[in-house]
Amino acid sequence: MYYHLKKMLSLITATIFFIGCKEAKKETTISIENSKPNIVLIVADDMGWFDLACYGNDFIETPNLDAMANDGIRFTDGYAAAPLCSPSRASLVTGLHPISVNITEHIHGNRPAGPHQKLQTPAISQHLDLEYTTIPEVLKAKQYRTAHIGKWHLGGGNFSPQYQGYDLNIAGAWNGLPNSFFYPFFPMGEKPEIQNDANEGDYLTDVLTNKAIDFITQQKDTTFFLSLNYYSPHVPIEAKEKLVEKYRKKRGNDDESIMPNIYYAAMIESIDQNVGRILNTLETLGLEKNTLVVFTSDNGGLSVKEVPAFAKHTPPTDNGYLRKGKGYLYEGGIREPFIMKWPLVIKPNQTNKTPVIAQDLFNTFIDVTGSEGKTKDGVSLVPIFKGESLAERGLLWHLPHYSPQHGKPSSAYREGKWKIIRFYEDERYELYDLEEDVSESKNLANIKTKKFIEMKDKLNSALQTMGANFPEPNPNYVGEKPKDIEN
Repeated sequence: MYYHLKKMLSLITATIFFIGCKEAKKETTISIENSKPNIVLIVADDMGWFDLACYGNDFIETPNLDAMANDGIRFTDGYAAAPLCSPSRASLVTGLHPISVNITEHIHGNRPAGPHQKLQTPAISQHLDLEYTTIPEVLKAKQYRTAHIGKWHLGGGNFSPQYQGYDLNIAGAWNGLPNSFFYPFFPMGEKPEIQNDANEGDYLTDVLTNKAIDFITQQKDTTFFLSLNYYSPHVPIEAKEKLVEKYRKKRGNDDESIMPNIYYAAMIESIDQNVGRILNTLETLGLEKNTLVVFTSDNGGLSVKEVPAFAKHTPPTDNGYLRKGKGYLYEGGIREPFIMKWPLVIKPNQTNKTPVIAQDLFNTFIDVTGSEGKTKDGVSLVPIFKGESLAERGLLWHLPHYSPQHGKPSSAYREGKWKIIRFYEDERYELYDLEEDVSESKNLANIKTKKFIEMKDKLNSALQTMGANFPEPNPNYVGEKPKDIEN
């Protein structure tokens, strides 16, 4: 009798255990959409897709970002929303397309077309309007503590980060770049929150990371969202001499015509070292498992000589086998490093070829925090975390402006492996098969005529649907600038 009773109890216990396991497994499956992880978004400034070893660079050493990629997902086809900083950053923080917030170029004041510009380009907003909902505003409703550290370039004064949902703002204002990457970084007294704790010789990338680590440490018992925006590797191209010397020895000379140049390489490695410091802090504090860390950049690497005030050590890079760079809608201007790590949810060692874009992060963060208010301009990447696929969609870029890097007003659209670019000065189109020709060296517009017509219609339909503004003829145009005075 005792034996039979014991056996029956064992069976009941086993059944309860089995049901419990099933429920736990079910809970694990559905909990991604409401797991409320800490979120750390790290954004570089002008870092190209080809600047990291895990994306194929065999000169620059980036062990920490490579390790992060190995620990999570590395997207091969990750994109910025624009080839310039302000529109990309507006999309990152709102989940909206640059067209939707009317910031389609970098904020520097609306100017009339010059006599050598064929087109008058449309006016844009000179700040991110407060009417747009931002990531921190959404997350604060879920009791997140929020911080912005580093570059903002979406307006100053009442349009600074502290008025856009961030509990803490350090070094975020109207500035697009520092005076120097060495102390005092900006005019003395302009940013006391970083200048008062820094000393002669300190490097800006290190100082911003110090502040980020302070925030993480102070908030370790809360749930937090940290947006860490390095000003590097934007001009001025300046790096710590020890790292410059390392790359000088590695290359064997000082020849700056070999890309990437040694100063730029040193800047990239400084970013990598500091990302490593952030990851180590999360691990030391026991926060690593349920922290979603994202690393990306706002646009491609600078591949041309800068204006005279910041021309030293430029061009600093060439974006490898991608065409052009910052300021252009070719792949070199918009394809970015896009790495995500979240040990509790994302399986390691994943390489994903799905085309994804900056504004997707907004909806992704909404999903994982159980928040509301998704935008129509992006999608959530949570299905990818689960091993599922995203439905194929078109990605749209719109730059109806002349970029400082000599890019011409244009728009681009990608769907699947196909990408089309429209140039407004002469209403010319180019069509590329990115699967076969990621370098965009062979224009197929006159060869794949059926696909060209299809993609042309989709591009222009997307622009019309979004209410895009377009450039118009410049009545004061006198002709192209002579080549010898182009810079």
